Amino acid sequence: MTPQEEKTLLLRVVTQLAAKFLLKGGGFVPFGATLGQNRNVDLLMPKGMKKSVTRDELDDYFGKELRRTIAADKRKTACFCVHVGEVDGKVVTPGVLVHIEHATAYAEDVLYPYQLSEVPEVVFGNPMAVSAERNIFIAEIAR
Repeated sequence: MTPQEEKTLLLRVVTQLAAKFLLKGGGFVPFGATLGQNRNVDLLMPKGMKKSVTRDELDDYFGKELRRTIAADKRKTACFCVHVGEVDGKVVTPGVLVHIEHATAYAEDVLYPYQLSEVPEVVFGNPMAVSAERNIFIAEIAR
């Protein structure tokens, strides 16, 4: 698989999982994921996380935990996924933010705005991607 195909596959899997979490009661807990060479996706699910976690705290936590996972299994694509869009406990513009990296190709933040339909189902809008700093495959930068 090319790095782009790996990214597409991992993003598809984590957004499907994020949609399930959004429909469940009890809130959205950030999670990480890695893609293996056989297209298998492994999840990193924290036991819990404080509600007011900052982006820096997420980068630190998932960076460390995902680096352990990729080092053990020699994976090349990893990400973490969080719910965004709340200000003072009120949802302003809901979205799912995925920070995704490939060992040799890219580091991006991809925002998926969404709406909850009456069915209920999560309807994602067009994703918006921007380049981001590496946080998971930081050892690859030096190569």
